[in-house]
Amino acid sequence: MENIWISSWKHCDIFGKIILIILGILSIYSWYVIIEKFLTVKNAFKKNKIFESSFISKKEIKKILCPLYSIIHYLTSLLKYEKMDLETTKKYIEKAFLKEQTDLEKNLTSLATIAAVSPFLGLLGTVWGLLLSFTNMAITGSSSIRVVAGGVAEALITTVLGLLVAIPAAIGYNYLKDKIRTLMDEMEFLIPYIEDYLNFLSKQNQKGE
Repeated sequence: MENIWISSWKHCDIFGKIILIILGILSIYSWYVIIEKFLTVKNAFKKNKIFESSFISKKEIKKILCPLYSIIHYLTSLLKYEKMDLETTKKYIEKAFLKEQTDLEKNLTSLATIAAVSPFLGLLGTVWGLLLSFTNMAITGSSSIRVVAGGVAEALITTVLGLLVAIPAAIGYNYLKDKIRTLMDEMEFLIPYIEDYLNFLSKQNQKGE
C-alpha cells in the first residue's frame, strides 16, 4: 500500500501542492525556533544561577554569557559615560531588563503567527479540494470515487498538515513564553543587589575624579 502522504501529494493539483510546500516550510521553521529557543532558555537558567551565586556572595562580575551578565555589563558600561542617581539607575535597570526580555523573545511572535495562519492555509486547501471534487462531478456527471478522489484527498491532507503545523507551534509559543516570564521574574529578584552594586561603583567613580 502506497504511503498516504505520497498518495495524497500525487492527487493534489498545483495549487494544493503549493499549500503543502508552504506548510512544510512553516513546520520546519517553527521546529527550528522551538528547539533553538528551548536550548537558549535552558542555558540561560543554568548560567544565570552560576552568575547569581558569584554576584550575590562576592559582588564579583564573572564573564558568563547569560542574561544577568548582559544586563549588568550594559549598566556598568553606562557608568563610564554618565553619573547615575537613584531615579536614573532604576530607569536604566528597567530599560536593560526590557532589552534582555526582547532579545529572549525574538522570533517567538513568528510561532504565534504560524499557529494562527496554518489552520487557515489548511482550510484554504480543504475548500479548494472540495471545489475541485464538485467541479469534476459537474463536468463528468458522475459521483464515483475516481472522479472525486483527487479533490477529497487534497481537502483532507491540507487540513491534517495545517493542524500538525499549528498545534506544535501554539504549544511551543505558550511554553517558551511562560519559561521566559519565569526567567525574568527570577532575575528581577536581583534588582536591589544590582542597584546597590551600581551605587557603589558610582561612588567609587566620584572619589576617583
